[in-house]
Amino acid sequence: MSKHISPHKLDQTLPNFPIDYHPQIIEFFDQNGVLLTQTPLGQIDYPRPQNHQAQYLAIYCDGELSFFSEEGIILLNRLGNLAQGLLIN
Repeated sequence: MSKHISPHKLDQTLPNFPIDYHPQIIEFFDQNGVLLTQTPLGQIDYPRPQNHQAQYLAIYCDGELSFFSEEGIILLNRLGNLAQGLLIN
């Protein structure tokens, strides 16, 4: 059974990552666990059934929560500067 996470339970004051930050490990999770892990050594994919519906998506960069959405609603997004940094580099 999925547990609903209210926006007030996530710390909205967490700052965006610096524009020059390059995470070494990026992990994607849903309610069933790890979906994908990206490291300097490569990528590990944990496939789901074709009709799988994620109830939430969480992204961690080097162990820090960076993004969280539940049922299509973004509750936390600290990735803005990382996208800008990719465009600049």
